[in-house]
Amino acid sequence: MNTLNTLENLTVLEKELLEISKETDFNTRVNQIVNVFKSLGWNKVILQLIDRFLVVKKVFSNFPLHGDYINRLNAPKAINMRRILLSNAVNKWAMGNFVYLPWRDNEARNLISDGVEIAIPIKVRKDQWHENDLLFSVLGHQRTPVAILILDSPVDGRAPTPSTIKIPSLLTLYLKEIISNQVYLDTMKTSTELVNAVSSTDLIGHIKTDPGDVIEEVTPSLDNIFPESSSNLTGKSLNLLVQYGVPETFFEKYDSAKKSLEVETFIQHLQTGQTFHFTIIPEAILGSFSCMHILVCTGEAINLSKISHVLSNIIELVRDKIVPEEDKSKKRLLLINWLKDSFHFRYPRIYIPSDDEAWLRCVLFASDNLNIPPSEFDHPFNRNSLAVNSLLEKEILTLEEGEKHLRDVRKIWDLLKTEAAIAIPVINTAAQKAVAVFDYEKGTFKLTHENKLIIKLWSQLVALVI
Repeated sequence: MNTLNTLENLTVLEKELLEISKETDFNTRVNQIVNVFKSLGWNKVILQLIDRFLVVKKVFSNFPLHGDYINRLNAPKAINMRRILLSNAVNKWAMGNFVYLPWRDNEARNLISDGVEIAIPIKVRKDQWHENDLLFSVLGHQRTPVAILILDSPVDGRAPTPSTIKIPSLLTLYLKEIISNQVYLDTMKTSTELVNAVSSTDLIGHIKTDPGDVIEEVTPSLDNIFPESSSNLTGKSLNLLVQYGVPETFFEKYDSAKKSLEVETFIQHLQTGQTFHFTIIPEAILGSFSCMHILVCTGEAINLSKISHVLSNIIELVRDKIVPEEDKSKKRLLLINWLKDSFHFRYPRIYIPSDDEAWLRCVLFASDNLNIPPSEFDHPFNRNSLAVNSLLEKEILTLEEGEKHLRDVRKIWDLLKTEAAIAIPVINTAAQKAVAVFDYEKGTFKLTHENKLIIKLWSQLVALVI
């Protein structure tokens, strides 16, 4: 790409992005960006939004698609192909933010053709685009792929190069940020609904199901309601609850929530003679059903005032400051400072385990008056750490001086001249773990039911920007 063409494309990009920035609707903005790629020299552009099982949920394109396009994309063979394209197997063909698999390359051709031996035309020059070439970019959010962008049929008929792909790569970063912010807002909406659902009742337990209505998570506290233990329910169909007196009308409400993506409620008198409130909350990411949260409550009222006030504050923070902010580290700091100020906490720290989980590494320490490097707070990954206990027990934990002795907590308190701390598991999966720790003045904070709800909501939001 010569300098003149580069400047022309940058001018086009600047003009188009100025117009896109005025739009607030997610679908409209994405459609506009897809069309900008054509202005940059690509006749066919496809953006596939995918869920965590790599199923395509929605497609944006700048040209008409066949009616069964999504169905064909979600055939088992096509899903398996996506799994390959999202793996390390294609890393050698990386080009900027894209991966370019040229049909003339034997190894690339075998991947694209799913291993079927197909002859390559004799006259395919290195600089020439072939109709079976594949140029794509994976757009992720928090290490999870959420979209695949495919560019096809270049206007000039030439194969991409690291130089010619630079401007499309810039636009891809912008598109990724728009999608990330929408995922953030979607998660915020679900988190808000979860807090609202339990803010007026006493929560007993939680069930989470996947898109196929298979139970993914059950809190052990529900063992007292259903004869089957929570560990035995995991991995089984939600329909199993019929055996325990949950009627067909509950599943009708469940299906309604799944289709409408709106919250449903259900009251049931179980065989035990007790009355329980079921709140069915669908989680939708990028407009498509992702999973279902079922909250089981007794219906006993608790104090609403503090939750309503804090919830209003955090929604305002997300809407006015966090979503417009492009720098992920600044988003993280805004959320950390919000919790610190809300509860008068001090000295926030974020820890992640080392690769061998022998140490807990401090990756963030914030203080207005102490100039201490985060590494000073590194400590062994064992039960002598409040943060480690929080990860292992998957619970928010507090500790004040005089309650019990944890060696690594005492070392940090001596360093910071503090005497109480709270540890909050932010991310706790097999692939990734992170825990936040704040100190506070002894006797100034209690982990009440209301405070726990607020902090859990906060942890879900922080997890998106770790």
